[in-house]
Amino acid sequence: MTSTAAKALGAWLGLGALLLIGLIYELPALSVLLVGWMLVYFVVAGFVVADAIRLRRRQDLHALQASANLVKIAAIPFFVLNFVALTRVVIHVGSADKDHFGLRGFLTALLFVVLTYLVLLPTSAYTVGCLTLMRKTDRIGPVFYGLHLILQFLFVTDIVGAMVVIEVARNRLGTARPPSVVTKHLLTGVLLVFSTLSTIWLVVVGVYYLDWRIFVGTTLDFQLAIVPAVAFMVLVVVPVVPLVALRIAVRYFLADDLDALRRSNRAVKLTMIPLFVQNLVLALVITGVLSALSLYLVRSTSDLWFTATIASLSLAPGLICGYLMLLPTSIYGIACLALLMRRRAITPAFCAVNVIAHLFFVTDVISALVVARRAGHILAGRSNG
Repeated sequence: MTSTAAKALGAWLGLGALLLIGLIYELPALSVLLVGWMLVYFVVAGFVVADAIRLRRRQDLHALQASANLVKIAAIPFFVLNFVALTRVVIHVGSADKDHFGLRGFLTALLFVVLTYLVLLPTSAYTVGCLTLMRKTDRIGPVFYGLHLILQFLFVTDIVGAMVVIEVARNRLGTARPPSVVTKHLLTGVLLVFSTLSTIWLVVVGVYYLDWRIFVGTTLDFQLAIVPAVAFMVLVVVPVVPLVALRIAVRYFLADDLDALRRSNRAVKLTMIPLFVQNLVLALVITGVLSALSLYLVRSTSDLWFTATIASLSLAPGLICGYLMLLPTSIYGIACLALLMRRRAITPAFCAVNVIAHLFFVTDVISALVVARRAGHILAGRSNG
């Protein structure tokens, strides 16, 4: 049962997210309202910390994990919008302070980061309570406890760590439910939609440049060029789908379901290929256009360094966005490798090499196929035995 204090904190974080939207659109008096919101927040946070301590002393793991789940999910919109507001305010303040080299922008960013960190800390109270209680009752080991305790005090990783801790707590309580058909295939389904649209775009662009335009529309290539941007929003900016995939992967791991992990990993990695090809092609096109424009403007081969700089700067955002989209697609693969290690079916070196391979373009797909093959042999051997 979720505690009242957790519900209050979740509701207050929701109000904070709405105020941040107003700040982003520069509505009047929003800065003053946010200051008032912050003061009340710390009062609510005090009750949350006290409530987490109370539940920990009562050894109420069920209430702790339920409260942690609510608070961490409610915190996601707030921190996403907070990052957007931070970027907007820092750019505005920094650009208006040219005489001091944008120093006020850096100071504003530092103030934002400190205040955001102070907001972060109370949201981890229930998760820390889960960890300390499970460690005291020997439900988790010291390595798991120490690692996830640290993660609860860091940006972004606190959400990821909390989802893992909550699933482990539910497993220990025996309240974990089997994943539904929708959640089980959510990440693969989302990638399938994006990759289908990306495939259409790639075909249209290929046909367009082969001068077969009679078979295609003239604007479809421009309309579908937005697919990687939408995918970035779904997979990174609003990380609902990745967090669902993370929770499902943890459930598979705890249930010792190696077959489900290897199948999910292979399906995700193969499905995502057209989307990432489109993202790369678009990045290269943008880089080529900007490089040609810069070369035309300088009109001198002696200033090729300028063109090279423009090319590097224009290619970097596409690669960075693509890499951030890549990370959620490796969730099942890393969980599969962890399960193989727990079974002692692979060596630490094999695990380390393939975990690293899952974090880079192209090698992640190759590694997924290698790991799926290894897991398939292990499952076949067990069934034969």
